[in-house]
Amino acid sequence: MKNKNKHHETLLNAVFYGFTSLLAVVFIVNIVGGIFDGGVFQGSVLSIFNKIGLTDFDEAKPDLGIEYVYLRKDANPTADFDYYRYNATVVVRNYGEKLENGTVVITAGQDQKNAFVSNGIDGLTLKKGETFIFEDYEVLMGGRFNYGSYQFNLVLKDQDDGDDDNNLLLADVYEEPVKMESFALENMDERDGFTLSYVASSDYLEELGEMDTEVCIAFGEDVVSEKLMKYTEVDLGDDVFSHYRIKASRDLLLDELFECESFESFDGLSEDWSHDEAYTVFLRSYDRESNGEEFFANSNILHLPVQRYLNRAEFTKIFMDESGIGVNAEGKAYFNDVDQEQWYAPYIQTMFNYGLLKDPIDFTFMPDEDMPRSEILEPLLNHFDVDLVMEEGAPHFHDIPKGHEAFDFAEFLYSSGKAKTLGIYFNPEKRVSSDFIKYLVNEFKES
Repeated sequence: MKNKNKHHETLLNAVFYGFTSLLAVVFIVNIVGGIFDGGVFQGSVLSIFNKIGLTDFDEAKPDLGIEYVYLRKDANPTADFDYYRYNATVVVRNYGEKLENGTVVITAGQDQKNAFVSNGIDGLTLKKGETFIFEDYEVLMGGRFNYGSYQFNLVLKDQDDGDDDNNLLLADVYEEPVKMESFALENMDERDGFTLSYVASSDYLEELGEMDTEVCIAFGEDVVSEKLMKYTEVDLGDDVFSHYRIKASRDLLLDELFECESFESFDGLSEDWSHDEAYTVFLRSYDRESNGEEFFANSNILHLPVQRYLNRAEFTKIFMDESGIGVNAEGKAYFNDVDQEQWYAPYIQTMFNYGLLKDPIDFTFMPDEDMPRSEILEPLLNHFDVDLVMEEGAPHFHDIPKGHEAFDFAEFLYSSGKAKTLGIYFNPEKRVSSDFIKYLVNEFKES
């Protein structure tokens, strides 16, 4: 029995010493390999165990991920090649242990080519934390589309990858959508709300007829930055309605703030919308494809603010606020009908002190009466201290003839090029809106 136990002990010792020797050999080989690679003691004990198959710790594996994708357009569609051609730059990072000569493939989804990523003859080698920039990967989008979402996918084919969650990244390409030519505010009344109309683009009538068309509406004032809004107005008879046109962008077309509803035909849109709420509205047509590419057509975007028509007292405050004029109400009150206890008294006195108001014979200001559009021109141009000049061919506004008290000011406004959106009608006797004041002041401030 003693000899048998001794035999077992000898056998276990042999196995132990053999195993220890194997570890020592692998360890020495790893060090020598590190020296020849240009670095001593690279890797870790875990990586050594992993190489000889004695552990399966995720920490011992390479972990490749896509860190960033940049898409640049190289070419537009042509008659011979009806595709947009983009060049993709893909940044690959190794978050795990060192990768040795890995076979790495990147694809951008359906109908896109596979690309092998390597920085050596035998594949991709990356130390822990290193990145490799893979350039000149071509991505195509059909010429009739203007939006595509591409899922870039990285696969480490011949080795285990520590984490698959970072192998995917979505990247979008966007081309200007087809325009529907015209989308305009046509009418507005107290009973029916706004009436909108549009004209379809003659170049895309067939495509537009095959697509779903939606009206998209967002509520509130702060949907779009003021920097993107271009002032426009429409004569509604009793009043002029001030609103804004906005150039469409991908972010606005796909913004979740918009509530979109499809309709089969469009011969005018009339909704019972509240006049106490602002709206941003546009039309969008689309044809969704299974491969993630989409065809868009859209109208211009309209922002319809709540209309605030001003009386004469309100005008003084809005004008001073927009022009950056501080209150300076020193001096004796000039107007007999301006109550000095009212909120507007300092604004009226300030504008009088600066010579920005008329000097009536009867010493009245009439603060509660509507402010007509024509009467804002004199304080506006006096404040910005312009030299009144006019182009040949006056009068240019058909409703401000020679002899009108605002004729010289209106002709300078036309000659300055700052009122092109108004066309040939100024509507001088209609009520002025706060948005009209803001528009004209900003035109001169920007100069």
